[in-house]
Amino acid sequence: MPIIALSIIFYLFSAFLIGRYYTSKESNQQFSNLISILLLGAIIFHAFQFTDYWTSNGVIFGLAHSASFVAWIIAALLFLASFSKPIHALGIIVYPVVSIVLLLTVFFPDSVDKVVSLSIASHVFLSISAYALLTLAVCQSILLKIQENQLHQKKINNFINKLAPLQTMESFLFQTIRLGFYLLTFSLITGFVFIEDIFSQHLVHKTVLSILAWIIFASLVIGHKIFGWRGKQTIISTQIGFGILLLAYFGSKFVLERLIA
Repeated sequence: MPIIALSIIFYLFSAFLIGRYYTSKESNQQFSNLISILLLGAIIFHAFQFTDYWTSNGVIFGLAHSASFVAWIIAALLFLASFSKPIHALGIIVYPVVSIVLLLTVFFPDSVDKVVSLSIASHVFLSISAYALLTLAVCQSILLKIQENQLHQKKINNFINKLAPLQTMESFLFQTIRLGFYLLTFSLITGFVFIEDIFSQHLVHKTVLSILAWIIFASLVIGHKIFGWRGKQTIISTQIGFGILLLAYFGSKFVLERLIA
């Protein structure tokens, strides 16, 4: 069985076990060790896909390669953060999405290797790290929305009971948004420094959309710090900002590499 297939199976089985824990009446985490082993295996097997990314001319970052690497960063960040933060429930959303991304990269691989220089790669790595953190933030915002709705409607089930308190969930959301915003800021700065013509024909849409997303996340960070923004306003803004950012990077790459290449 190909290593990538094992990675997909481990991600999906981990998500199933996490979902089973959060929806069952049992209070003990009898599968926690098994989940950790499965996720560690999935992340390691996933990483084998990147062994051919590095070349003497630079780093290969086509659409499929980029999507797979972003998915790996997201999975690894969630796995590591879950040891210190009560965010295991995010795995119900994140790990199946990572599996879907892996399947898509298998069935729709890059037909042409797009190699970027090491200097540009630093900008790409910062961008990918920002996308990964903000992906976790948008997944957290979905869980937070579900939790708020259920609590307001007084529909307290096993899933809601086992989630972290609302204040803790909201606190993690803003921590993730803030870190993602800082990385996005550095990504834009390195883009202006290393890319010779960032407003060229092929980059202008990506640049404008990225700046627009940056403004939304900057407003969120400042608004929460100064005005105490929270709740529905934050959740919707996070999802809109992420959608624009997703369109900026992967939308642009899809058009350039798959439609007009």
